[in-house]
Amino acid sequence: MKDMKENNFLAKWLANEISEAELKKHLSEDEVRTYKKIISHSNQLEAPHFNAEEALKKLNLKNSRTKVRKLNFTKFMYRVAAIIVVVFASYYFIGNHTKNYRTSLAQKITFNLPDKSTVNLNADSEVKYKTRNWKKNRNLSLKGEAYFKVAKGSKFTVKTALGNVSVLGTQFNVVARNNYFEVICYEGLVSATYKNNTIKIPAGSSFKVINSETKFEKTITASGPSWIQNNSSFKSMPYWYVVSELERQYNITIEFNNTLSNNLFTGNFTHNNLKNALKAITIPFNLNYTFVTNNKVRLN
Repeated sequence: MKDMKENNFLAKWLANEISEAELKKHLSEDEVRTYKKIISHSNQLEAPHFNAEEALKKLNLKNSRTKVRKLNFTKFMYRVAAIIVVVFASYYFIGNHTKNYRTSLAQKITFNLPDKSTVNLNADSEVKYKTRNWKKNRNLSLKGEAYFKVAKGSKFTVKTALGNVSVLGTQFNVVARNNYFEVICYEGLVSATYKNNTIKIPAGSSFKVINSETKFEKTITASGPSWIQNNSSFKSMPYWYVVSELERQYNITIEFNNTLSNNLFTGNFTHNNLKNALKAITIPFNLNYTFVTNNKVRLN
């Protein structure tokens, strides 16, 4: 009933029988704004040719043969107008559909974008993009970590809360978590933007930002990130980040002394064996681990 009332008010507005101010008493600002966009798009479409005289002849012929119930023309036009708006609303929203991929803790997924670019999404991460005109506007947003194999084409941009990455066709990894931003280029050339500064990152190089401190390296020899092979590796990384990554991969909580947070860790851990992973991050610091519960671990 509510939808019918809204459609009637909408139809009256389309027929210039009520003002926009009156319409806003029954619809929200966002709804009115959206319908105005739809109408703008619909005005650009060309209607098919309609022969009114021929249609009237056919209608009169039919009426002479069949008794027809009297129709309220005004109500009929309201309904037609409402249906037209609903149709264009469906077209508009479907065309601007946002695709969303999200992983939970201890989960990784791989998927293809409309241009056949491939995305490997690490645990506790999210990618969003609009499907409309994707090949011309290859823009997506990332929270967490993902590895991209980008098909050649127009500029491909990954937007994060910490910085953006742009390429044409290449392979690269992006991490944007908390105060950590990292871009590693494995093939081609990557352009990263951080705080209005643009950094060119060639293959075999990485750009990192940890707690607002930047670091550029040219010592990458791997052909891709280790995490897609179920192994997380680190080079001089703060211990807090290593622990956080292990928590993400195993969906557990780890308690440890905060004095260790900024100690640097170089090494790796597997994603397939929790006890071995815990040994890998505790032995270098002469720590022990204890299972408080099945999903809670304490380091001491």
